[in-house]
Amino acid sequence: MNAAASAPRKLPGPVRAVGRRLPRLPASIAFATALNLTLRRKFPADVLDRLEGHTFAIVVEDAGVELLFRVRARRFVPVAQAAEPVLRFRAVAWDYATLAAREADPDTLFFNRRLVVEGDTEIALLVKNTLDTIDIPRTRGILRRVLRAAAPGGS
Repeated sequence: MNAAASAPRKLPGPVRAVGRRLPRLPASIAFATALNLTLRRKFPADVLDRLEGHTFAIVVEDAGVELLFRVRARRFVPVAQAAEPVLRFRAVAWDYATLAAREADPDTLFFNRRLVVEGDTEIALLVKNTLDTIDIPRTRGILRRVLRAAAPGGS
C-alpha cells in the first residue's frame, strides 16, 4: 500500500460529527495514556528531559479533534487548554495511522502538505528523529491490519 501517494482518506461523516462534539480533555487523557503505555519507556531520558514542560498539539483534522499534552517528569500529561503549544501537528486520522504503522513516510506527507508541523523546528526535528528510532512491532502490526481492513476492498 502506498499511502503517501494516494489521496488522503477521511473519516466517515457520522464519525466526524461525533468527533467535533467531543470535549477536548477526555480525548487528550486517552491519548496521553496511550503515549505513556506505548512510547514513554522507549523515549531516551535525555529527550524527555529536553521536552520537559513543553506542550504539544495533535490536530486530527477530519475528526475535528485537538489533542493536547505536555511532558512533565518524563511522562506525557494531558492538558485541557494551552496558550500556544511548542509544536502543533495537523493531519487526517488516516495519515496519522499510516505514519504510526510505518506505511507512510513523514517527510513525504510533509512535503505533500498532508502533514503540517507548526512551531519550534529544533524540537520538531528532535521528536521526528526520536520517533524514527523507536520500533513498536506489535502496535505497528495491529495498525497495519486495521489499515488493510479499512482500505477500499479490504477484508
